[in-house]
Amino acid sequence: MNRKTIFFLSIICIIGISIILFSINKIDYTQWHDLIFWIILAGMSQSFSVKFMNGGALTVTFAIIFASHLHGGTYFTVAVASISHFFFFNTPKKGVYEHVFNRPFYKTLFNMANHAISAFISGNIYHMMHYQLNASQNPYSYLLCLFVYTTVFLLINSSILIFLMVFLNQESFFKLWKNNILWAIPNFYALAPLGYFTYLLYQIPGGHIYVILLFGPLLLARYSFQLYLDSKKRYYQIIQTLSAAIEAKDKYTEGHSKRVELYAEKIAQKLKLPSSKIESIKVAALLHDIGKIGIEDFILRKPQPLTKEEWEKIKQHPSIGLKILEDVDFSDDIKEFIKSHHERYDGKGYPQGLKGPEVPIEAYIIAAADAYDAITSDRPYRKAFTPQEALDIIRQNKGTQFHPVVADILISTIQEDINKSSLN
Repeated sequence: MNRKTIFFLSIICIIGISIILFSINKIDYTQWHDLIFWIILAGMSQSFSVKFMNGGALTVTFAIIFASHLHGGTYFTVAVASISHFFFFNTPKKGVYEHVFNRPFYKTLFNMANHAISAFISGNIYHMMHYQLNASQNPYSYLLCLFVYTTVFLLINSSILIFLMVFLNQESFFKLWKNNILWAIPNFYALAPLGYFTYLLYQIPGGHIYVILLFGPLLLARYSFQLYLDSKKRYYQIIQTLSAAIEAKDKYTEGHSKRVELYAEKIAQKLKLPSSKIESIKVAALLHDIGKIGIEDFILRKPQPLTKEEWEKIKQHPSIGLKILEDVDFSDDIKEFIKSHHERYDGKGYPQGLKGPEVPIEAYIIAAADAYDAITSDRPYRKAFTPQEALDIIRQNKGTQFHPVVADILISTIQEDINKSSLN
């Protein structure tokens, strides 16, 4: 870690520990049995997270923090949110267990401090607003207080985490926040009503039993959802393996599909396409050349210009790919993108000779990404062009071979990458 990271970690930990010690000193001793219950519940909630392919994870921990605040107040919640990290355990992969005794202590300390600071500040703002608005007598003011508590907690907790990532990765705060936090915001707000319901249950005599019964089905739902995500991850890994198997036929195309996927994803993100479309584009990009399995090796590796008959065979690979995937349970979109990735904007492409809006923009995205990577890669019949030479070719063919909007975005994306690499 660099000095800035160490300094930031130290400041956060010192502030967090001070808040924790101050809050523990303020807790009513009659609350200790409640405190232990909520700490264990929060620790379990952190442990049973749902992990996504992008490295993100979701837990119901905020619902417990929210409920504990309504039950015991700010100091109580600071203790619950921070001490619960000692009860955290995780299984990052099969047969491997992570817990407080084998996890780097600075990570546990930082997470404790982050939660303590977030709970302390948001809790005090909540109580100040609650008092000034007389929220106990006005349900709308009360709802506003709850909303502000949730928002402040989210902003502080996520900002502290993102600032740490800024120092570690030397990337933009807003870029990191967008990539790592933005997608989880709706889920975070959805936990607030669950937290409120948990608080109401706990007020009933014997409420701890009802709360435990509530979290039983939640953990089962979490397990089912994690199984679904794991199966989706395996599905994606199988696609990557199949893509690698296709490219193993030809040393010149090694890694081609993966690079096309990366370029296509960047273009789709700049076009602000829905995440479901982006996922379909990524799958289609990985498998866009699957039809080449049906093309003879001597044609694919031929160092001389292809004959007319050989070129006609090459032009069949999108249709062959569609035939191969005919019985595979892919969406029609993915199959259409694969079939159309060699169509041209002016209608001179193949296999159907479609043009303009007759071709989905997603297919144009894959076509542009495919062409750029092919131009900048060695082939049996020529050496690779430089990135700038490739961009000139894309520019010259904008509006004829390539969709003009897609071409412009590809050019700007690649130019940004070139500029970044030149600065490093």
